[in-house]
Amino acid sequence: MKRSPQIRVLLKQNFRSVSVEGSDLASVVVIKAEDGQIHLKDGNGRGLGSGSGFRLKPLDGKQLKLDGVPYHDRLEVFINPLSRSVVVNEVSLESYLRGVVPNELFTDRSRSEAMKTLTIAARTYAYSSLGQNAVRGFDVYSDSRSQVYRGVRSEKPFSDQMIEETRGIIATYQEKPIVAFYSSTCGGRTEDYREVFQRAAIPYLQGGAACPDTSSPYHSWDELIPISRIQERLDRLAGVGKLERLKTIRKSQNGRTVEMRFVGTRGEKILKGLDIRSALGLRSNWITDFDVHRDGSGDIVEIHAKGKGWGHGVGLCQIGAVELAGRGWGFERILKHYYQGIEVVRRW
Repeated sequence: MKRSPQIRVLLKQNFRSVSVEGSDLASVVVIKAEDGQIHLKDGNGRGLGSGSGFRLKPLDGKQLKLDGVPYHDRLEVFINPLSRSVVVNEVSLESYLRGVVPNELFTDRSRSEAMKTLTIAARTYAYSSLGQNAVRGFDVYSDSRSQVYRGVRSEKPFSDQMIEETRGIIATYQEKPIVAFYSSTCGGRTEDYREVFQRAAIPYLQGGAACPDTSSPYHSWDELIPISRIQERLDRLAGVGKLERLKTIRKSQNGRTVEMRFVGTRGEKILKGLDIRSALGLRSNWITDFDVHRDGSGDIVEIHAKGKGWGHGVGLCQIGAVELAGRGWGFERILKHYYQGIEVVRRW
């Protein structure tokens, strides 16, 4: 059987000091980054070496622990091309998934086809990310910028089983791995990638897939948002001063707000795509209704917003996948429902 590819996961960056247990260099290695160099010492303070970087391997099949957290395979510590100190876990992609799937995806033993679907999406996303951050010395982040990865401590028997049963299976478009975006709850219909991310269209992420995600508590939402809670975001993204007016300019074909005008005491600005959601502190861009509450001076003090979904709404909907599996759909059918024109293949 073809071997799983390796993936490089960023665990820490710009660190000054970390410790690693269980390596072939010493039972405890204290690692410091100073003056553009990596310096290693054992637990007794004895020097083990200095240089631009080191690869640490586990001793006798044990797991390396970085600041007490265990990881499979190897750790690398080095100064990357951007002059930042980084710690990277170089691990097989299948082992990486064991530390991702329980954190990122809804786990339900009665919905094994849904878990397989979501596992394949996570695998495909990771595979398509290989080499994306090469200039920084890694492939993916260990947080929501990529997929949440917590190493060995996240692993669970059921998700491990789903990973093994779908080993090497990915989704492709024109024989290349897709960028398998997924979100928690799409609100009933998925969205076009270009509308949300304001980038060139992707054929298999055109949105419009009907989604039975009504079981999610976030299928519909109704929120009161104090301006004081979001003022910092408004300043950073809109920069219009004290907010005076909001106006929807354009909605996508699928219903999400993709252009909105923000008017304030220091001018006005049109925000697009996910910047709208971020600036207003909303669960999604699917805003079905909103109004503003003002104080006695006429200043906006609160926004009342109603909407649907949680997340960007592009690609696969996790709750929708669970519901479709409950209707007897298999993982391939579910994947092809959310990603248009794809193939599902085994690569290793």
